[in-house]
Amino acid sequence: MICNNPIPAPEYGVIDMAFPILGFLTTIGDLIAEPIKSWQQRKQAKLESDLKINEAKTEAKIERLKTGQQADIAWEDTSIEQSGWKDEWFTIVLSIPAILCFIPGMAAYARAGFDALRQTPDWYQWAFLVAIGSSFGYRKIADFMALKKGD
Repeated sequence: MICNNPIPAPEYGVIDMAFPILGFLTTIGDLIAEPIKSWQQRKQAKLESDLKINEAKTEAKIERLKTGQQADIAWEDTSIEQSGWKDEWFTIVLSIPAILCFIPGMAAYARAGFDALRQTPDWYQWAFLVAIGSSFGYRKIADFMALKKGD
């Protein structure tokens, strides 16, 4: 017997059934993807912030170095302008023992002079070194000592 139903049965195809499932999966995917996107955006913002901070620190260091170099140059220029004969006098005094070493019979006097200087009090030796350092610039003495050490 054939049934003659006046209400036709809905005809659902595979595609018609897939749309509600796809909609549900899309909603689930959006719920999962949104926190991930938000996390990536926060991470990117943090990286950009860290980069800006590092750039600012680097620029500040460069500026301090420039300022320090300019101050050093100004200090040296002022020292040169105000030195007068002091530098030349120390150069002559410090050259005398070297010159005496090349004059026959005078090397013994240079040696005796250094032996005599070794006998002076420590405070005098330090005062003499400070005077020379202030005349030629303490940086030059420090550079010479570093060169002597091999740094």
